[in-house]
Amino acid sequence: MRTPPSPTRPGPRRPRRRAASLAAATALLVLASPAAGTGPAWAVEATAAPARSAASELALGSWMEQLRGTVGDRPLNRIVMPGSHDSGSWSITKNSGLCPYGESADVARKWPALASSMSRTQSGSLTRQLDAGARYFDLRLCKVDGAWYTYHGGPRGGLFFDRTAPDGTVTRGEAGEIAAWIARHPKELVTVKLITAGPPETARSDNQEALTLLAGALGGGAGHPALADDTLAPTSTYNQFMAAGKHVVLIDVRGDSGYRWTWRQSSLAYRGSYVGVDKDWQDILKEVFLPGTRQRNYDAVKRRGDEVLGRAPGADADKLFVLQSIIDPTHSIPDAAVLQALAVLRVLSPNTADNYLLHLSRELNSQMLGKFRQDWNHANVTDNMNIVMTDDINQDGDGVGAGELQREIISRNLQVKTTPNTYYHGARLQNGDWAPVTALGGAGGSFRFAGGRQAVAPTADGGMQVLGIGLDGNIWHTIRRADGSWQGWNVLPAADNTTVGFKAADVSITAMPGGDAQLVAVGRDGLAYHNIRYADGGWQGWSAMPGQDKGLVRASRAAASGMPDGSTRVVVFGADGAMRLTTRAADGSWRPWTKVPGVGAPEFAGHDLAIAAAGPQAQIVAVGLDGNVWHNVIRADGSLQGWGAPAGTGTTSAMAAQAVAIAGSPAGESRILAIGADGTAHHTVRRADGTWDLFRPVPVGPGGRSAFAAGTISVAAYPDGTTQTLIGAR
Repeated sequence: MRTPPSPTRPGPRRPRRRAASLAAATALLVLASPAAGTGPAWAVEATAAPARSAASELALGSWMEQLRGTVGDRPLNRIVMPGSHDSGSWSITKNSGLCPYGESADVARKWPALASSMSRTQSGSLTRQLDAGARYFDLRLCKVDGAWYTYHGGPRGGLFFDRTAPDGTVTRGEAGEIAAWIARHPKELVTVKLITAGPPETARSDNQEALTLLAGALGGGAGHPALADDTLAPTSTYNQFMAAGKHVVLIDVRGDSGYRWTWRQSSLAYRGSYVGVDKDWQDILKEVFLPGTRQRNYDAVKRRGDEVLGRAPGADADKLFVLQSIIDPTHSIPDAAVLQALAVLRVLSPNTADNYLLHLSRELNSQMLGKFRQDWNHANVTDNMNIVMTDDINQDGDGVGAGELQREIISRNLQVKTTPNTYYHGARLQNGDWAPVTALGGAGGSFRFAGGRQAVAPTADGGMQVLGIGLDGNIWHTIRRADGSWQGWNVLPAADNTTVGFKAADVSITAMPGGDAQLVAVGRDGLAYHNIRYADGGWQGWSAMPGQDKGLVRASRAAASGMPDGSTRVVVFGADGAMRLTTRAADGSWRPWTKVPGVGAPEFAGHDLAIAAAGPQAQIVAVGLDGNVWHNVIRADGSLQGWGAPAGTGTTSAMAAQAVAIAGSPAGESRILAIGADGTAHHTVRRADGTWDLFRPVPVGPGGRSAFAAGTISVAAYPDGTTQTLIGAR
């Protein structure tokens, strides 16, 4: 069981800057340069470049069109895409000018070289960023002397909208180039978040002006037909945007324009992914000379990503989600001051000093590439990803090749690998088709439930009770309601029925007439236990089952099936490996255990087992010591029909398997699932007349695979002919 992460701040927060202290900080750092051989905190080892992956085949300039078959029916907020942080800052230099309304204008006015070094986050133009795969722009515009420029903090970049001089001379801005790119790529969906800065007294009207100019440039003509309006939302699919002819989303951060063709800031969520710094300058000065300061900053960004991607989106589930995989420059400003001084003294390359934030970002990007190829290379993470915002989209070097990180981000849409032990719910419909699988949310706000052995049972209203042994070893319980919603996980009490957490090696649940459910489990002490969940939600509590092992029952596997008369059939593999069978009568009394005969042997032994009622009979499926699936019937009078081996997949005479599950119907039909020898889930049907279908792969694997790689499996059948399954990924 995954524990819920610590709460984090809900969105981005601009770091505090103390311009008045910067001069003193700069002087102090120049005088306090570290002794030879010790190295300042920013002298960290470079990260080795990871090996390239299959993502190198993606065409970054048209990747959405290329992956339409995969992402077409996904909501926009479930498509994983690269995003660009402070997209327009690429044109900032120490001589490019000032945005007097930016939050760090004072620093930029006094130390333009230092401010520009800490403000430039991109090395390529906006069209080059689009060519490199970015489909989300964090665009910031500042109005100066009637013209609009890009900016970041205090420094401003190049002209954005065309400007006409009094003599009629037109200076072209960057907006036209972006518009031309979008017009050439109508199958790419580009989202632009706009932040504007200008005189406070005209802030609203200036913002409306910038929106109108941007809509005119990107909107595709009169009426802005290419801009998504309020008929679409973050939960609308890519195909819905394309069908409506919309391939630009314009987000107004100020949010008071009233234009139908803009979305509000409330359509975005950051989930506390921004790692900011809020410290006094003297505290930062102390840390600059501590070993590993910069690496600690990188580690904090990666750790925050782990936290954010590991918990459920909650109220943000219907919003675009921006994971801010960026470095906060505040912590490194004194460090940058040292670099500026060293550059003047020709101890360090001026190129590094003039682009220090880019220098930091490239190191972080190299480490983020490793995260995507390892920790973030599975469905548990990627189905919680959306926009991954980074610096230097056009990086080529320092551990990251051109487009390498962006291709890795985009390839997460393919969900190349599931997380072992994650639970997925699926369903077989009346017509025999299989619905797409969905992963189960975890406990306490964690994004996914991961566990070991599990069991399911239908409820009378069409829902399903679910038990799972979490990664903590305890049995957890939840309910899937008939409408598809989930109750939420709760841990079961221990065997003493007072302390929290019943640690178990196996578990089974079965529905009973009247709405109760009965459970059997194998505790960590090796004993078999019984419990009841009443229809009103109350619990009887655990009790060790009576038997012949000094009055109790020792077991390795256990399964139960509720019968129409209110009794319960229970089957186990005992401590000696032999299969044993008993019945709990409707009045709660237990019959003596009997050994189940084998095939040409006095007893049946094997690796896994399951049991289900099918009319007045009970049917057992098991994986024998030979590794094949075997089937038996317990008649209404308690006698056994005898073991038979159902046919395999058509190429084998028997079905080799690692695990099995079974669910029956009142008409006597049963549905059997098995994890084949190849590790994938298979299913078959045994009809009431005793005939069998061949085993076939369950065609519901993540990422469109034809079969699901499974570690555990369980199944519940319903009167309408549908089947619900729970599969633990392998």
